[in-house]
This record gives sequence, structure tokens and C-alpha cells, in this order.
Amino acid sequence: MKILLMLAALGLTTVAAAAPADAQVNRRQYSQERRIDQGIRSGRITPREAARLQRNQGRINGAEQRMRASGGRLTYRERQRLDNRQDRASGRIYRQKNDRRRYR
Repeated sequence: MKILLMLAALGLTTVAAAAPADAQVNRRQYSQERRIDQGIRSGRITPREAARLQRNQGRINGAEQRMRASGGRLTYRERQRLDNRQDRASGRIYRQKNDRRRYR
């Protein structure tokens, strides 16, 4: 009985240690979507720009889902690839929010 409890506790700590790394990917996705929504509300992103940015976020989300389908968790390399894609998407969001186009 004690061995089972120890193994269960060890398993939970392993899962808990891996969860923040995968959760960071989801937080980043959510943050990017919020930035796009804020740009739409402020008029700094036009509807056409917003559609393009949201479509790109959808592609990143799809890639994440395909990566997770193989084992349920992301490897270090998969997280790096997603982070690089999010970095590029973040730059695009920044450029669209700070160009001279406004939607009124």
C-alpha cells in the first residue's frame, strides 16, 4: 500500500513538472489572441488584417494539436518550433497594430 502511494505521488509530481512547459504554449496562444482582439477593438487592426492574423493563429493551434496527437505531450523540440512560430506571429501582430492603417 505504501509503495502504491509513493508511486502515485511520484507520478503526480512528474506530471506536475511537465505541465507548466506545455501550459506555456497555451498561455502564449491565448495572449496572442487577446492582442489581436485588443487591436480590433481599438481600431488599430483592420478586419482584413485581423482575419489574416487569426488564420495564422489557427494554423499554429492546428500544428500544436497535430504534435500533441502523437503522445499527448509536447517534446522540447516541438515546444521550440511552436515558440518560434509564435515569435513570428507576435512580430506580425506588432507590425499590424503599429502601421498607419486604422479602422474606423
